[in-house]
Amino acid sequence: MISRLHQNYKTYPRQFWLIADAELIVYGATEPDATVTIGGRPIKLNPDGTFRFQMSFKDGLLDYPIMAVAADGEQTRSIHMQFSRETPSRNTNTKEEAVLEWVG
Repeated sequence: MISRLHQNYKTYPRQFWLIADAELIVYGATEPDATVTIGGRPIKLNPDGTFRFQMSFKDGLLDYPIMAVAADGEQTRSIHMQFSRETPSRNTNTKEEAVLEWVG
């Protein structure tokens, strides 16, 4: 005798996909007329001296020295940040890469 579950069970094709990633945001504040660099790259300050730097966060080590220099060049402040990412498992594909698979 076939159970009701198996009688209603159908095979059908489906394209299934998943994408996932990460971004890193570094933010801070200093004197509005200071110069700020992250990894040697100039960062635009908002009128109140705040800043925000957003980047892709890929696997590996990201090394970001952050430096602020006073407008007259007489003073500096710095912080060195390191970020590490590891993706131990990945079974993903984009919507465009999805292939028809039979389910069931």
